[in-house]
Amino acid sequence: MIYELIPIELHKELNDFRNDLERIASQHVEVCPFCDKKEFYLIRSNPTTTYRCKACYKYFTAATNTPFNRLTPFNWLETIFVCRIKNYTYQAIANIFDCSTEKIMRRDHAIINYLKLYYLSLYQWYINRQQTTLNPILIQQYNYIKSKINTLLNTQTPICLHCNSTETVKIGKRTCYRCKRCRHSFNVLSNTKLNRLPKPELWLSFVDLLIAGEGNTQIEKKLKLTSNTVRRWRAVWCEMMIKWNCEALSIWCKGH
Repeated sequence: MIYELIPIELHKELNDFRNDLERIASQHVEVCPFCDKKEFYLIRSNPTTTYRCKACYKYFTAATNTPFNRLTPFNWLETIFVCRIKNYTYQAIANIFDCSTEKIMRRDHAIINYLKLYYLSLYQWYINRQQTTLNPILIQQYNYIKSKINTLLNTQTPICLHCNSTETVKIGKRTCYRCKRCRHSFNVLSNTKLNRLPKPELWLSFVDLLIAGEGNTQIEKKLKLTSNTVRRWRAVWCEMMIKWNCEALSIWCKGH
C-alpha cells in the first residue's frame, strides 16, 4: 500500500532505501566504513553488533558514518518512515512504540538526512509530501469519495431499500426518504457509520481538510467542531473510505 502513496518514478529509490534500512536493522556489514577493507572481526553482539577492522583498527557498526549511528533500535527506522509517509503524526508513532515524541523526531530527522545524502529525489518528495499534489491514485479516490458524498446528499429519487422502486420522495433535510409504492420510509445511510453523523453540510469540507493534511486542531478551528467530534469524524470517514475501496486515501487521512 505504501507504493500507492509515492510517485511511481520514485519507486526505485524507495526500494533501494528500504533495502538500506533492512541491512542496517539486520546489522549486516561487508566492509569497514573507514577503510573499505573486508577484514574485520566481531567485538560484541549486544546491545549493538560492533566490529573492529584488522586494517585500520577502528570500531564500527552497521550504522557508523550514517545519520543513524547510535539510534538504536534500528528496526524502528522503517516503521517510522512508513508511518510518516502514511501521514502519521509524531505523537501517533510515539504511541506505537510507547516512547517520547522526541525519539521519533530524532529518527525522522536522521531519515531525512540520509535521504538527502543518497536519494535526493525521494528526499525532496519526502520533506514536501504535505504540500505535494496528490498522486493519480489518490486523486482518483478523492474524486470518487466526493462524488459519493454528493450523490448521497443530493439524490432526489434513490431506489427504495424495501421494494426497489424508484418512486421515492425525500423527507426532511437529511437522507431519509419515503417510498410512494410500498409506503415505507428508509435512510440511504442505513447500516453505515454515516447514519446519524451530524451536520452533513460539513462533510465535504471535512473531507477536503483531511485530504489537505490538516491536523485535528486546525479542523476544529476551521469548522467550529469539538475535539471529540473531529476525532470521531476522522475515524468514521477513514472507515468509509476503506468500505468504498479507497484504502490508499484512508491511509493518507488517518495519521493525525
